[in-house]
This record gives sequence, C-alpha cells and structure tokens, in this order.
Amino acid sequence: MNGFIKSGFLLGLGAAVAGKEKLDDTFMKLIEKGSMTQTEADTIFDDLFRKGETKSEEWDKEFREMAKSQLRELGFVTREELDIVQAQLVLLQQELTQLRNNKSNTDLDQTEQGIENIPPGFSKDVK
Repeated sequence: MNGFIKSGFLLGLGAAVAGKEKLDDTFMKLIEKGSMTQTEADTIFDDLFRKGETKSEEWDKEFREMAKSQLRELGFVTREELDIVQAQLVLLQQELTQLRNNKSNTDLDQTEQGIENIPPGFSKDVK
C-alpha cells in the first residue's frame, strides 16, 4: 500500500512539473507572438497556481479522511481517545497509591494496638 501511495504521489508530481513546463512554453510563445503580455501571463499563471493550491488542500483533506477511516477500520484509536485513556490511567494510579497509603496507615494503627495476626474472637492475653 505504501509503495502504491508513493508511486501515485510521484506520478502526480511528475505530471505537475511537466504541465508547468508545457504551460511556461505556451505562455512564452504567446508573449513572443504578441498575443499576450507578460502581465497577462503572470496573472493567468498566478490564478492557475492558486487553483492548484486549493485543489491540493482538498486532496490532502480527502486523503487524511480516507487514511483515518482505514486506520479506524483496522482498530487504531485517535490521539484524543489515547489521551483520555492515559488521563484515566493516571487517576487510577493516584487512587491506588492513595488506597495503599490508607491501608498502610490502618495496618500501623492495628500493629500499634498489638492486634495484628489475632483472629477475631481471641484475646491476646489468653495463653
């Protein structure tokens, strides 16, 4: 797939370069014949250039949408979805740390009272 995209891109680039060269030659011939002034040629070229930029942006947008669609179908997540999961993970890690700290404090309190490892219903004083 990657080779196909690269080939398509290079083909399009080659066509654009060849088209520009042909257009330059045509404009030069028209200017030499007096059918067109340099200013008119520049105006037409600028107009075509702007149209090309617009079309390029449209194609770029369409390509991005197609790529997103393909990646979604393959099971990939978006950056936003990943960011949400990462934020949730950080919150869970904080909660876990807090729970562990609370459990450690509770264990220390029970140890200080001398009731660690004594099953319910038994007294520490019984021999």
